[in-house]
Parts: sequence; structure tokens; C-alpha cells
Amino acid sequence: MSQAKSLDISPGTFGERGISIPFTTPMLSQARMRPTRQGEPEFLLPSFNGGKGMYIMPWRSLPAVMTVTLHDRLLYDALLELKQYSPDTVRQAVLAVQATGVAGGDASLAAEKTLALDAGYQALTQFTLVIELLKLARMDPGELLATGMTGSESRRLMRAALGQLGQRASLPVEEMVSRVEALATLIAPVGLPQCQQLGRLRMAVGELERTRASLQRWGATDFSEVSQLADFVAETAKAALDMSRDRLARLDARCRDLGAIAGDFRALRTAVAEDVTRLGWLMDGWPFLIRLWDSVSDSPLETQQSTMGELFRLAPLIPVGEGGKEPSAYDLEVLGKIQTRWLRMGEDWRTGALDMTAVMRIEALKATLS
Repeated sequence: MSQAKSLDISPGTFGERGISIPFTTPMLSQARMRPTRQGEPEFLLPSFNGGKGMYIMPWRSLPAVMTVTLHDRLLYDALLELKQYSPDTVRQAVLAVQATGVAGGDASLAAEKTLALDAGYQALTQFTLVIELLKLARMDPGELLATGMTGSESRRLMRAALGQLGQRASLPVEEMVSRVEALATLIAPVGLPQCQQLGRLRMAVGELERTRASLQRWGATDFSEVSQLADFVAETAKAALDMSRDRLARLDARCRDLGAIAGDFRALRTAVAEDVTRLGWLMDGWPFLIRLWDSVSDSPLETQQSTMGELFRLAPLIPVGEGGKEPSAYDLEVLGKIQTRWLRMGEDWRTGALDMTAVMRIEALKATLS
């Protein structure tokens, strides 16, 4: 494989593990991207022959071994324009490309809806922050809670309320507005604990909990060796869930002590950003696997067993340097052999030619992601 390197050592950090990219080329699906020392992206591809091995490849070498979809070429161009790589910035690039329709009409509509929901939820987060600050200051929210207001009226009233809060905290109104807007932007991916509507990362944690329970039930009723793969994926999910719950507890505690907005805001902003970023890394890669497993819930057992092999191949282990287990804690060699025996690897995948059925399946999954 031209210009490809194999990866035998488990990545030590989330940055080394890379960010999952929802490419539509089957052989590239959920490849992980990370920057090289020169700042250019390289891709970690799960073993084409099954197992937990990885290949490291630069983009320029991919056309020599596979046919890349137009969607993936456009997405790569969008990724190159990013100034910073994180699960959140990559997600924004993914949605922008998906919204163009290059991955199909359903995926385009889903991306447009998700972008609109993101904007709406950020506004809701800012509104909730203002209401909670008013409660903290024992001030009446008054007209802010009235129904039927236009967006401009709501913004005017929030600004007036923040001006009153700023006076009490001896802060200029512009500074108070800036702090609330900045904090709302940071927290929106998770959402405030005081908000009844959940943020996307908080929802992702809940969905992963549901999926882990489903995997455990499935493994307990499947009497083939594939049940061992289900146990592994469920355990991998548990590791991500345990760390995510811990981060959520920390973040929620900070968000219940909003008086810090008027105090050491720099420290609050840094701590919140760290918590939200950590949650983004912990959930990275799981939404696709959740949708993949959901998509075969009513399928024949053989299809579910094959899909379990894909889940095993793509399950994102927590890096050792981030609190995860050493790879030696898992019998990956034995599990890899089981997966290789059960995962359907179509002939087109091995030759590098586009398997259009697989492309369409991936595009259908993209239409369910957010």
C-alpha cells in the first residue's frame, strides 16, 4: 500500500487517536484524522482485513488504492481550511459540506435542520443564562418570560436585564453581555443543567447509555462467538460513559454557581471550555456507531452479527494517556480473529472500487446524524 504505514502502538492521547471523519467512501468511513508535525492532516484507517490494526495514510496516497467519492474530496478541502482541529470544528465542516447536497437530499436536509437547531439552542442557552442570573440576583425576570415576543424584542430585554446585572456587579453592560454570550457559546454543545431541553453532547451520552444496554442484551442472547465482540464494544462504551458522567457532573456544578460570571470569568471560561472539549472527545465516533447499530435492530441475526464486527473494528478506545486501559488488557488478537471471520468484507472493498450499495448505506446513516 503506497505511502501507508501500519500503527502497532496504541495512541496515547485523544489528539494522537484523531477525530472520526464521516466519509462516504466505504474504505474511508470513520477514518480518523490528525495533524502531522507539519500541520497537514493524515488519516488513520481501520484495518481493511478486519481486526484492530490501523494504517496511517496521507490524503495524496488514497486515490492510488481506492476511488474516493466527490463528497469526500469536498470534505477534505473543507478540513484543510480549518485553523484548529477538534471534534466540534470538524463537525461544523462536515455539516457545511453535507448541506450542499453532495451526499444526497436527505442528508442535506438533515444538515440544514441540525445547523438551525444549533443556532436556536445557542440562543436558548443564552436566554436561560440570563434568567438564571436574574434569579441569582433575586431580580424579577418580568417581561423576559412573556410569550409571543419577537427575536429582536427578546434580545433588547435581555440586554437591559444584563445591564442591570452589570451595575450590581460593577461591570459595564458591554462586558456583561460579552461574558454571557461567550459562556453560552461554550456551553451550548452540552446545555445547561437548568434547561429542560438537552444539548447534543448530553443527549449523546444518553444515547450511548441506551446503546450499551442494547449491546449487553444482545450479547447475552447471542450464543455465537460474536457475543464476545458485543461485550468488548459495551465495555468500551462504559469507559467513555464513566468519564463523560464525571465531566458532566463537574460542568453542571460550575453552571449552578453562575455568580462566577461576575467574578474570575477567565478561570470559569477556561474550566468550562476544558469540560466541554473533553466531552466532545469522549463522544467522538460514537454517534455513527449508535446509528449503525440502530439501523439493524430489526434485521436478521446474520446481519446483526456482521454489523457487530464493524462496531468492534470502529469502537473508539480511550487512549492510555487520557485514562484508558492498556491495549494488553483486552485479548485483541483473539477478538480480531473472531471479527475477521464474521465481518462481511465485500469484494469491491478489497479492490478499492466504489461499492455503491455501501456508499448509499453510509449516506442514509449521515441523514440520521447531527
